[in-house]
Formats: sequence, structure tokens, C-alpha cells
Amino acid sequence: MIELQPKPQFSVVIPPKLLQEGYLVHFSSDWPSTHEAIREKTFRIDAVNQVPYDLSYILPTGLVGTLYRDVDFSNGSGTYQEGMYPTKQNSLFEVLLGFKPGNFLSQWYIPAGKSVHALEYAQMYPDLTDVTGKRKYLGARQPKDSPYDDPRIKLYFVKDLAPLIMRLYVLPGVAFEKIVVGLTVNKCLMREIAAPTEDQLLKAKVIRYYDYLRW
Repeated sequence: MIELQPKPQFSVVIPPKLLQEGYLVHFSSDWPSTHEAIREKTFRIDAVNQVPYDLSYILPTGLVGTLYRDVDFSNGSGTYQEGMYPTKQNSLFEVLLGFKPGNFLSQWYIPAGKSVHALEYAQMYPDLTDVTGKRKYLGARQPKDSPYDDPRIKLYFVKDLAPLIMRLYVLPGVAFEKIVVGLTVNKCLMREIAAPTEDQLLKAKVIRYYDYLRW
């Protein structure tokens, strides 16, 4: 699940940005069958632990280097894999992500090559190779959309989730941009509630699969 939290429009009591001990979460029915262990189930958060983590890259990679860099949050030994997924079934990682200012954009894919921000017309999908330049910016998130000190992009990782890719790329004419991505990983220990009450279901944070962003 990817969330982009809007700026508050009114003076209201804002709940904590991250899940806390005692909170409830419910995984919706749109999770694929490969996640039967959590799909359509409700859990109580028994413990949390916030882990800060910064990623930094310099783009382009050289005078004739690539203008973009893929960040794969999944586990593995690949060049771009960051190993940030849980390895235990009862773990949920809630991640706040923010950017330090810079001349770059980000695109999002899950799985690799499948954008979460395409439109419905067949040709309207993010494409860094688009010669017109228009589709380079389709669905792109700028640093101001989720500042480092006030992150608004929120991700949810569970065991064996399909690879979630963040593609970072610099704007035309930019040389050697330092990109800093600030992460807070909220490690949540979950315990299943076998028969949740209606009140518990109403109070639970609903966590949907990434496909809900595509229809």
C-alpha cells in the first residue's frame, strides 16, 4: 500500500503518523492469494520499534552515466535491492518516506515495470524514454510532495511482498544531484484476532494491496 497524505486544510487533532501499540490493522480482500496468511484478517499491534534509515545517491552516475536509479525495497542480493521487507509472517513494516530538496523526481512500480500511477488510456503511463518529455512527469512525485522533515509518503511491507520499486531520476540539464531519501521504518509485531467484533473492524486501519491504485 502507498499513501500520499495531503497537507491539513483545517485545525484539527491529528492522530499519530505511525501505528502504535494496541492499534488494530485489517488487510483487505484485494490482497492476492499468495498472502492468505494476512488476507481479510485483523491483527492487533503488540509492539512497535521505529528505525530511522537514510538512503543517498548521486545522479547522473558519471559524465555519460544514467539519469535514473531504481531502489528495490525487497529482500535479496541484487545490486539495487535494499533488503527492507520483513522475514517473519507476524511482522508489518510501516514506512514513512521523505526527500531532501533537490532537482529530481520519483516514479513508483509494483512489481517492476508496472506503474501505480498510469492513466486508463493505453499510452498514458510513465516513460522516461518518451521523446516528447511529457510522460516523464506523469504521476511523478517531487521532493516537495513529501519533505524530509514532514514525510507524507507511507508504505506498508509484509513478508514476500512483490518487489516495490522507487525510480529516482534527475531533471534534464542537472549534473551530479545528491538525492537523500529519509526513511522511518516502524516495525510492528502483529497478533491475529481470530474473531474481530464489528467495533474492532470499524476501528482497524485498513491496509489495501497496491492494485487498488489501478483500475
